[in-house]
Amino acid sequence: MTKRHFRLFVVVALGTALVSACGPSPDRSARIVTDVPFGLDQTTTTSTTTPSPTTTNPEDELRNQISLFYVSTNRLIGTQQNVKQDSTAQDAIDALLSIRPESLENSYSRSAIPKNLSLTVEVTRGLAVVDANNSLLEIATTLEQRLAIGQIVLTLTSLPGIGQVLFTVDGIPQSVPRGAGDTAKANQPVAFDDYASLLLSSAPSSPLFIAPQNEGLVP
Repeated sequence: MTKRHFRLFVVVALGTALVSACGPSPDRSARIVTDVPFGLDQTTTTSTTTPSPTTTNPEDELRNQISLFYVSTNRLIGTQQNVKQDSTAQDAIDALLSIRPESLENSYSRSAIPKNLSLTVEVTRGLAVVDANNSLLEIATTLEQRLAIGQIVLTLTSLPGIGQVLFTVDGIPQSVPRGAGDTAKANQPVAFDDYASLLLSSAPSSPLFIAPQNEGLVP
């Protein structure tokens, strides 16, 4: 080996040794790494929100006002009653029959409708057919008949979509007195204007009533 070649061999050997010394030495055993950067050791979860079901409070339902007519000082007067928006003509008549103002202390009105009177209502094209039991024919006086029929007619014709009323008893058409004292024949409908003369022009200042002459009207 020449001197030049020997020097080259020594330089290569030294370079290889230096590279080996600077490189990382592999570990012979596994290690547990405890220094983990912030956030990398957190478990990622996905959350979903379920909307609460919407509930409707019955008190929040839309409501309407209807007029129920009662007797005061020989005349008829309308009172306002709150009902559900989807109430029917039958609901209005049921309320008229069930609410008895004369049973209330210091009331200014009463009902001329007998307590044992039952009514069903069917409405077709603006005509309300009211079918009653025999109690409709047993009202003692003409004045009480006019007031009782007037209560029913004015209450029904105050509802949207009803313009006339026809009375039957157990399905048989009946003649009824009008407000002015004349009589509507059987199968002849009556309307609001037929009883407008019975309306009280202003509210009474004291609870003065006519004395009911039909025993069935006494509370």
